[in-house]
Amino acid sequence: MKLENVEYCVANHVARIEMNRPEVLNALSKGMFRDLRKALDEAARDDDARVIEITGAGKAFSAGLDIREVGSFKSRAEAKEFVYDLIKPFWDQLFKCEKPIISLVDGPAYGAGAEIALASDIVIASTESTFAFSGGRVGALCCISGVIGPSLMNGRKLVEMNLAGIPLSADEAMNCGLVSHSVPREQLTPTLEKIVREITLVSPISNSGFKRIREADLSRTKLETAYKELLRTITSKDFREGSSAFVAKRAPEYYR
Repeated sequence: MKLENVEYCVANHVARIEMNRPEVLNALSKGMFRDLRKALDEAARDDDARVIEITGAGKAFSAGLDIREVGSFKSRAEAKEFVYDLIKPFWDQLFKCEKPIISLVDGPAYGAGAEIALASDIVIASTESTFAFSGGRVGALCCISGVIGPSLMNGRKLVEMNLAGIPLSADEAMNCGLVSHSVPREQLTPTLEKIVREITLVSPISNSGFKRIREADLSRTKLETAYKELLRTITSKDFREGSSAFVAKRAPEYYR
C-alpha cells in the first residue's frame, strides 16, 4: 500500500507503520492523520500481520500537531472538519484495533505524538527519547491523554504534564507508566523482536478479547468532550497567539 505520509510494510508478521515526514519531525497534518488511519485499517485486516508497530522516520517519533497547518485554517468549519473527519476517525481506528500495537520511539514524542504512544499497548523507547503532553504550550490541547491517561499513568504526573507541558525523559516516562521499556538505542530492535516473539505465543483470540475489554472501558462521554474541547482550543485566541509564537520562534503571551 502506497501512502504519501506513511511508509507501510509487513515483514515477519509485523505490520510496520512509519510516520514519514522527517523534515518536520513527523508533525501530524491532515494527510498524516488520514494515512495513519488507512494504514491501521489495512494492518487490522491483513491476516499476515499479527502485531502492529508504529514508529517515526528520522530524529523524532512525532512532534505532535502540525501547528503551521492547523494555525492556517481559515474558518471554524475547516477546524471542525479536521477534528471530526480526520482526528476522530484516526483515534476510532486505533482504539478498535484488536491486534497488539507497539510504539517504537526514538526521539521526541510530543503532543498528539505522545498520545499515540500512550494509546499503544506497549511502548519501547530509546533512552534518548523525550515525552511531553505539550499541546497547551501552543494554545491547543492533548485531549486524548485526559481520556485514557488516568487508567495507564500516575495520575498526578499526567495532570502536571498537561497543565505545565513539562517533558519527561524515557526513564521518567517509564516510571510514571507512559513507557513500557526504556532501552539504549541499539537495543530498540532486539527488544521489539523479543516482545513480538512473546506475543506470538499468546492466542490471538485471547489478545483480541483483552483489547475488546479495554476498548469497552473507554468513556464515550469523555471522548465526545475531548473532541469538543480540542475544537474549542484550536479555534481560540490562545491558539492564534500560540501558533503565531511557534512560527515566530518566540514565547507566547497568553496573559497580556
